[in-house]
Amino acid sequence: MRLVHPLTFCTVLAYCLSLPALAQRPDRELIPLNSYTLEGYTPVDVSEALTLPDNFEFARVSGIVIDSHKDMLILHRGEDPLLKFDNEGNFLRAFGPRDTWTFSHGLRLDADENIWVTDIGTHVVVKMDRDGNPLMTLGTPGENGVWDERTGTHLFDQPNDIAFDSQGNFYIAQGHGRGEPRILKFDADGNFLMQWGSRGTGPGELAVAHAIEIDSDDRLYVADRENFRVQIFDTNGTYIDEWNYNAMICGLYLHDDGIMYMTSGFDGEWGKLDMEGNLLGTLGRPGDGLGEFGEGHYMAVDDAGDVYIADAVSSRVHYFRKD
Repeated sequence: MRLVHPLTFCTVLAYCLSLPALAQRPDRELIPLNSYTLEGYTPVDVSEALTLPDNFEFARVSGIVIDSHKDMLILHRGEDPLLKFDNEGNFLRAFGPRDTWTFSHGLRLDADENIWVTDIGTHVVVKMDRDGNPLMTLGTPGENGVWDERTGTHLFDQPNDIAFDSQGNFYIAQGHGRGEPRILKFDADGNFLMQWGSRGTGPGELAVAHAIEIDSDDRLYVADRENFRVQIFDTNGTYIDEWNYNAMICGLYLHDDGIMYMTSGFDGEWGKLDMEGNLLGTLGRPGDGLGEFGEGHYMAVDDAGDVYIADAVSSRVHYFRKD
């Protein structure tokens, strides 16, 4: 079952061009995914999973990852942007550059469990080792524009998310509001290889390239948020297929059980998909209560099947326990 959104090209384009540099609740009715309720999950306060420091408050949580030791790393927009918890939920430490990232956005781990962060405020992508020591910075801090090797111009335009293929290449999905939506490909050493995408609603065109995932066959899944779809490409940027829905697709997380999890941003849900793009079920709605979202952003799923979702508007981590 694929649910196609009713927006026309003109509506989508006008909406995208009216977006500010940073995301805000859209000026339209919020749209549910219209899938049956997903059974087997219970929303639980995150304090039952994580032990937070006294008097601590999250600040606009944007990303969550879980490493091979089952430790959790959370990215938020506080003074120390990275928070680490052990596999029992005990707080270990807070770290990351202070006063450097102005709008931290995407958080991923590569095969060696190096930490990668994107910042759409300063237009950079940063690679760090497990201890947070910087290894690589791509982009020109504080400047946005087009990446052009011919002129030596190394600029991102609001880099959102990162994914890694089986050859060690990595892909940056960029364009958050006014930023030009594209996918940029680099080799493992950070050498630019290619890019594709432009603003629009046709195959291979993008409105907001908000999230990116890669499966074991090196197919790229791009959350084309304001176009209400997931587009699928090969590693050379060739369009393969798309999955259409009637809500904003904000975050993607490919679990090792062959299930794709997703969030729908301001539309306030998270869901499970099979690898044909069919909805298996959804949970959540907009609001301030338990299991309700300000903006369902990026997510992670642990080995027990418990789901953790970053909420960049309500400044919360949502926890859905697998029953």
